[in-house]
Amino acid sequence: MSDTEVRPEAPQGSRLFARWRSTPAFARSVVLAIAVVGVGAIMRRPDAVAMGAPLAIVAVWSMVRRPVLSPVVHTWLRHTVLREGQTTAWTATVEAGPGVEDVGFAVTETAFTRYTPTSQSVATGDAGVEVRQLDVLCQSTRWGLRRLGPATCAVSSAFGAFIWDPPPAPGALVPTVPLPEAFSARSPVPDPDGLVGRSRSRHQGDGSEIATVRAFRFGDRLRRIHWPVSVRTGELHVTTTYADQDSEILILVDAMQDLGRSTGFEGEDSSLDNGVRAAAAVAEHYLRAGDRVGLQVLGAHQSPRLSPGLGSNQLRRLLDVLARVRVADGGVIDEKRLQGQLRHPVSVGTLVVFLTPAISVEVLAHASALARRGTSTVVVDTLPRSMAVAHLTDEELSGLVPEHEISSGARLAWRLRLMERSREMTRTRLSGVPIVTWIGPGTLDLVLRDIGRQRRSPRMVSR
Repeated sequence: MSDTEVRPEAPQGSRLFARWRSTPAFARSVVLAIAVVGVGAIMRRPDAVAMGAPLAIVAVWSMVRRPVLSPVVHTWLRHTVLREGQTTAWTATVEAGPGVEDVGFAVTETAFTRYTPTSQSVATGDAGVEVRQLDVLCQSTRWGLRRLGPATCAVSSAFGAFIWDPPPAPGALVPTVPLPEAFSARSPVPDPDGLVGRSRSRHQGDGSEIATVRAFRFGDRLRRIHWPVSVRTGELHVTTTYADQDSEILILVDAMQDLGRSTGFEGEDSSLDNGVRAAAAVAEHYLRAGDRVGLQVLGAHQSPRLSPGLGSNQLRRLLDVLARVRVADGGVIDEKRLQGQLRHPVSVGTLVVFLTPAISVEVLAHASALARRGTSTVVVDTLPRSMAVAHLTDEELSGLVPEHEISSGARLAWRLRLMERSREMTRTRLSGVPIVTWIGPGTLDLVLRDIGRQRRSPRMVSR
């Protein structure tokens, strides 16, 4: 780094402390030098003395050049929150004193992280007082709480005789928010019920979409006059519009199971990967459209229910909740937690979007119950296409059962589970809940259009 380049300021509490100590290599050189030179002097062997002299010279020179002052070392992580695929850096700044020749910095690899390179080293030269900066680029390849590090820094003297190696800097848990997939929906939400928004209401009012053209009445605004019709008929006519209202969308992410193998944002996706990224995409689309979006992660550990809200702050809160999702263990406590989460009331006019691999019977039953009460409900199937077949390879089965339990019985059990899944999905469709596969843009268009048509027709609901 050049002297003119601005170095980032180290945060407080990032300094490392240690003491200089001799290395095993220095101890070996001293012992060998004494032994070889001593034996050569006693036995009058000039060749032995000649062989031990270089070791003795190196040991003496290392003692003369031994550093006295401890270097000033700071290490820290540049960013505290990442997105999938985003790169940050572990940074180390070293202010070395006299006698220091080499500085090394390394970061330990962890799951779903990528480092380029994993370590760096630099020679300080004879001056030994210049501030050196070393950066190891860290990329998080999957959403969730990723531990980057720990990071290790070491400073050595001449010939590696003495080393200054503090304890590794602990790796920080960095939330990695999911990278929303491309998503767009042209069909309006069926039941807008707010005050201000861009969703077309079924009722007439102040808005942007024309409903009808009628004769002028007392109290109509002059800017609503439709001049072409007024000139043709000889009487004043005005346009009426549909009211623009905001909608409420509740996203329910099924975290009871995580089926399939996840290799990061550039590789294979599991069912929970699809659900989390789809939730982020749907929420971002409707929040930017001015609608209210809420979130509930079903069965996950320590995932609070996020009440419907508006704006960019709501999107940040939602992404933070998704970044901390942990799949349920499948125990009794998780089943009780799921039952409690499904008992939360849903307000009238809310569009409920289930993101589930359609394995949990309770989740599909709850979707059917909401539809029978008249709530607009959509189920989005997040099961990977590679897992929706009866014949799976050993590598695909390893995402369901441990490798030592892979057998013909496991394949038979998965085929039976797919048959049960197909039966439950058929029951859910017959109860009036549409089930679509997540395909990105346009996933909900046809479904929302059909729900809107059903809303405009008479229907019977249960109370």
